[in-house]
Amino acid sequence: MATAPAVASPLNLFIQQCLQFKPTLSQLDTQASASTQAVQFEQLTLGFNNINDRLNYYRDLAQDNQRESILMCQLHLADELQTMLNSPNLTKLISKLDNDEPTYAKLSLRLATLKATQLDINLKSQLHNAQATIRRNLQSQHLSMVFNQSGCELPQPINSATAGIKSKETLDMSNVETNERNKKDFDISLAKYLILQPDEQCRKSAWIAYQTRAKDKNKTPLAAIKTIKMASKAAKPSIYSAQYYDSNLTSAQITRFLNSQTNNINVAPWNIGQHLATLPHQAYQGTTSALTLIEQSMDVLSDFGVTFDVIKPYAHKLDNNLPSQQTNNLNVTGTDKDTDTDTDTENLTLNANQNSTIRVWHNKRLLGELFIHPGEKTATHTIRYPVIGHQFAQVSISYREKIKNRRQALNVIDAIAQAISGLARGSQFYLNNKFGASADHHQLGQHWLSQYIQLRVPHLQASAREQAASVYQQQLRVFRSQLIMQFYSTSHLDTASLHNTFYNSFNSHWYEAADLTYSFNGIANEGIEYYLPLWYQALVNVIIHSRKSSVTARQVFEIFIVNEDNLILSEQLAIILAPPTDISSIIRRTINDGNSKD
Repeated sequence: MATAPAVASPLNLFIQQCLQFKPTLSQLDTQASASTQAVQFEQLTLGFNNINDRLNYYRDLAQDNQRESILMCQLHLADELQTMLNSPNLTKLISKLDNDEPTYAKLSLRLATLKATQLDINLKSQLHNAQATIRRNLQSQHLSMVFNQSGCELPQPINSATAGIKSKETLDMSNVETNERNKKDFDISLAKYLILQPDEQCRKSAWIAYQTRAKDKNKTPLAAIKTIKMASKAAKPSIYSAQYYDSNLTSAQITRFLNSQTNNINVAPWNIGQHLATLPHQAYQGTTSALTLIEQSMDVLSDFGVTFDVIKPYAHKLDNNLPSQQTNNLNVTGTDKDTDTDTDTENLTLNANQNSTIRVWHNKRLLGELFIHPGEKTATHTIRYPVIGHQFAQVSISYREKIKNRRQALNVIDAIAQAISGLARGSQFYLNNKFGASADHHQLGQHWLSQYIQLRVPHLQASAREQAASVYQQQLRVFRSQLIMQFYSTSHLDTASLHNTFYNSFNSHWYEAADLTYSFNGIANEGIEYYLPLWYQALVNVIIHSRKSSVTARQVFEIFIVNEDNLILSEQLAIILAPPTDISSIIRRTINDGNSKD
């Protein structure tokens, strides 16, 4: 019998279900055909995948006092996953699928990769602890500015409530002074200092000191992360050379691509604030209502045959922004017994301050349900991925009701693009719908869709200041990506080459540019894949500007987002673009199309 707290809390019910759930592949018929085994595998693992996805959903929304329960569920699922990956039946399935037609061979490759690269619980714990340590070191709340020369002090403190500016022997942020100011306020103070300080050398010293503030603390955990990540990369199966493998670019291709994206913007990082302040800025002219922008975005989606029905009355009430009825009826087998079939619907009209449940269709095929509700921030969560023949999708969007600037408007559009991309996946295999048939390129369709909507919603043009800020942010990511490539591919950083790369990007000298290694979380979290957003954007520009005249936008949507045929990237590009479409040719095209704007 459930306890009173469990009855009152959907999360408690979910945790109980999670801890009691034990998936198994023992019922897999290893003597059956590849197609039969593939279907059986989906049926046997779909419940596990649904619980794992809902756990990820709850992790972002849970309160502090619920974190321990979330962790217990997470550890249990990790143990169960390890058991399934070590199952002899999975090994037999991978072999069976690999010798069959391309659709199943690609699934075999996906399973083999998952099996080979899964870290054991101890290594995974070490990795997460090291990443958390780096994050804490970079988020230190005990920062103050200490100057060497009185010439680097401003006449008056920037903000007496947020900046401690003192005259000391050195400018040093590695041994920061304890105070009660939080890092956000300090970042604002440093940004103001860099704008107001007329002496460039003072600005440079302050900026470099901030970037290197956690250098000594981050050396050890970052070295541990490198060891773990490289061991995981080395464990990838030899099947990676198979014709159906389509992953990240090779190291040489990444280097060539990043070199092609290196442009000297002639503005040093410590000068960007002053540079932006000199540029004209036009106030945001678009709608200030997030709901209006959501409706405008949904209107654009009709170009692809995507339509929406608002369910009336609201069928899935949210408890603390969590779909409680949906939680209580969680069906781990993946069937949609909780989907209302007799609920009235109305045309798409969203009401402010209300939760909305929307049925989403594509060419008269039901994709699933979209939950839209106001919240403290704009974000998208996939509650359940679609699997053709097994289950519909469920996605939640929270939104800030008022839009104050272009960046917030783009966040709303990105949320819509992410939601629709998740709902519209058309594979019969869960792993392809969540991770993509083309390894590490599954977000490409989402980026293209966001860009497509942005170009068709009025008043989203960037001002000169916003364009310059975007160019700077892109070039900083290019340099960081180059640094990451060298960090993970060599035993020691080449400080001279990194200085040259920094100079070629910003037209300024920083001979210790290698120290930027310890200044951002991306090197520890994304690792080599940190470059991917640059690659996605470059590919999106190529698709927008160079696709065959005979290929329509609707076809691009079908190929890159729905992808019912489980095409990998090379197969997709061969359909969309005129030849040649090999990676070297695509990289050359990005040079011409990379900075193009419609």
